[in-house]
Amino acid sequence: MQYQTALALGVVIPLISFGILAFWGPRLGKPKASWVALAAIGFSAGMGIYVLAGWLGVDAATRATLAESAYRYDWGRIGDIPITVGVKLDSLTVIMYFMVTFIAFWIHFFSIGYMAGHSDEVDGVSKYHRFFAYLSLFCFSMLGLVISSSLLFLFIFWELVGLCSYLLIGFYFERKYASNAAMKAFITNRVGDFGFILGLALVVIYTGTFDIDAAAASIAQQFHAKSGIFAESFNLWGLSLATIMGIGLFCGAMGKSAQFPLHVWLPDAMAGPTPVSALIHAATMVAAGVYLVARVFRLLTPEAQMFIAVIGCITLTITALIAIVQTDIKKVLAYSTLSQLGYMIFGLGVGAWVAALFHLMTHAFFKAMLFLGSGQVIEGCHHEQDITKMGGLRKKMPVTCWTFFIGVLAIAGFGLPGVAFGPDHFKLGLGGYFSKDEILAVAYERAFNFPAWGKTDAAADDAGEHAAASPNEELRIANGEVAAAYSRAHSVGPASSPLSQAASLTSQALPLTDETGQHGAQSAGHTETGHGADAHGDHATGTPAKLAIAQRLPNLPTWMFWLPIIIAYITPFYMMRVWWLTFCGKPRDHHVYDHAHESPMMWIPLAVLAVGTVFCSYNMLGTFRPMLAEAAAIATDSSMIVAVDGEAHHAGGSMLTLTHMPGRDPHAALAKIVGWSWLIGMGLAAFLYLRGLEIAAGLKRIWPLSAIHKALDNKLYFDHVYDAVLVGGTVVFGQVCSAIDKYIVDGLVNLSAGVTRLLGVFMGRQLDMPVKKTDWGLLDRIANELAEAMLDIGMHIRRPQSGRIRSYVVLAAGTAAVALLVVLYYEPLSSGCQWFLRKTLSLASAQ
Repeated sequence: MQYQTALALGVVIPLISFGILAFWGPRLGKPKASWVALAAIGFSAGMGIYVLAGWLGVDAATRATLAESAYRYDWGRIGDIPITVGVKLDSLTVIMYFMVTFIAFWIHFFSIGYMAGHSDEVDGVSKYHRFFAYLSLFCFSMLGLVISSSLLFLFIFWELVGLCSYLLIGFYFERKYASNAAMKAFITNRVGDFGFILGLALVVIYTGTFDIDAAAASIAQQFHAKSGIFAESFNLWGLSLATIMGIGLFCGAMGKSAQFPLHVWLPDAMAGPTPVSALIHAATMVAAGVYLVARVFRLLTPEAQMFIAVIGCITLTITALIAIVQTDIKKVLAYSTLSQLGYMIFGLGVGAWVAALFHLMTHAFFKAMLFLGSGQVIEGCHHEQDITKMGGLRKKMPVTCWTFFIGVLAIAGFGLPGVAFGPDHFKLGLGGYFSKDEILAVAYERAFNFPAWGKTDAAADDAGEHAAASPNEELRIANGEVAAAYSRAHSVGPASSPLSQAASLTSQALPLTDETGQHGAQSAGHTETGHGADAHGDHATGTPAKLAIAQRLPNLPTWMFWLPIIIAYITPFYMMRVWWLTFCGKPRDHHVYDHAHESPMMWIPLAVLAVGTVFCSYNMLGTFRPMLAEAAAIATDSSMIVAVDGEAHHAGGSMLTLTHMPGRDPHAALAKIVGWSWLIGMGLAAFLYLRGLEIAAGLKRIWPLSAIHKALDNKLYFDHVYDAVLVGGTVVFGQVCSAIDKYIVDGLVNLSAGVTRLLGVFMGRQLDMPVKKTDWGLLDRIANELAEAMLDIGMHIRRPQSGRIRSYVVLAAGTAAVALLVVLYYEPLSSGCQWFLRKTLSLASAQ
């Protein structure tokens, strides 16, 4: 079976499951309805594993051929714009598809046990089948989004994902807070989607296509030619139209991935069933925003990329701080998700494309496990979610306790910096340690090392100007100067440095552009698709060209490096806090403790995901991460911005790599700064809560900690501000509009009516006597005379109507005689009639 066919089948089967459950779900009932959904997502997961295994089993050239021949169908046209249905087949698609289906399968499995103990009837109608129908539709929407090669169909599936989240968050619609949470999520995402539509419209207007690759190629050509969207003089607050396009596309991700200031909906989304929370936070909705930014990376300008980094940095900071004081176990995890998503968006903003997707993959496994673990706790404790009422549950829920702890270690960034085992230098750590460290390494590079990249020599500055301005033969010369400046900046000779040798070789193979803008035969190709530059625009692949681009990028402010560093200490603190208060210490509510229990149907997925978390942490390094690096060769191939490989130390593809300046190796620096943050954060949490809530309660009474705690407990008053400014402002605006309508618009109408009435009264009084005289003297007399004439005519006509039969006979005979005489007078009679009359008259005279 072709890989693209397998992926398409895996998308369609959950849709069929949705149809079956929507129409025949009530007849299937418990538990058969859940079996249908589980079988459907199981099939999709099987397709994902099949494609992943096959993809890993072929070489890069074969993958390039498969990507090139991926399915495309011209569905229709809107004017001159083609509407293409196709499968985006590359390493990123394969990884995302596997991640979504594998995690969704175990969430479905968990849901069978979770929903079995829930009341699922409203007004006598079961909702059990509806829940699994919505899950199937959710998976269909997310998988369709992942494989779409067109921005149009990606947007269609994007909106379906939003619809499914609305249905699942508001699943308990009979509860007011659940329906309000669903509405809040839906409306907040519509705000972000407005920007997405704006960005999508600009893409289509200036590129004439919805295809992601074709749009990226067109944008690259326009950038070098300073035409199209880059020729526009329009700017808003100093932002060019191209930057507005990139920010608009990112606005969609701000909504779906709940980034500041649209982050407020995600904690309230905990109103839905816990498996829904796991699916939203791990594998589907919030992952969609990160995936979108990764796909449109080539369309971003430096200003748009910096905007993304700022938003990610703010989000990861404020949400981690809010998580410190939360007491609802699900809301702690919700804010931790927001913070981790902030790391991913921040990573994409600073150019750590591979690291951000690496973190998305590892985060999906341990966050799904954490949410399912919280669901096990909530279900086992009779729906209690307050961690201050728990404690000591490790004895009642050992599997949940220790799988949850593995998730805590993973998100905390557990690892042993500077320690390696064996000849392969095996590093001990979990997913967050590797992926988060790589994001921070790139941030370090952008903040401290980037200013020295090709900028330590005047030749490098001149090279950057030439590379930015000239897309033809001067680009090769300029990039050669950049390579030389790069070598001088790092105190190595061009012949002895592998990096400089690679740079020199790359500078000779850079894409050339002739006077017509078409690329010549020396264009550099892709490592995955096998395309030449003529297929995708100007590919500035190779270290020298990327260095030239890097010179035009703004430096990362140092505060944007230090804030993620600080949060790296706070994350293990609040995660250890929730684990300790839930599973350790003495029970604080014996009613909760006495009823606590584990369900095998629910802890089996926890065990599988725990193994997956550990396996993914190490297999990512050897399997998935190289696949992401391969996908990045195309996804980051931009002429405007650069991506930095946070792990490799050699030139490769379209990404810059970490440098080895003396004393400034990012990984070595991070090992000293944040390497043991997990131990410090978790140790501090264990110390504060070792005796229960006593120490923490005492600290809350100390000013200014009390004021800070109150602000964080109120979520930094974002909801209050939005309620006052947006909701309250909307209400006030409506009241003002109502007053304007009532007192101004209606007042003008009523005033004009009053003036017209007064004018009529005045005119009536002025014209009263002349009108009356005319009326009485002429009009009334004519009417009266006509009436009298009609009366007289009527009196004369009614006289023959006496009611006597003989009178009617005489009248009839007389009328007939008159009619006969008239006929005889005007018409000559025939001979027969004349003979008849003569006989009649002769007889009459004889008598």
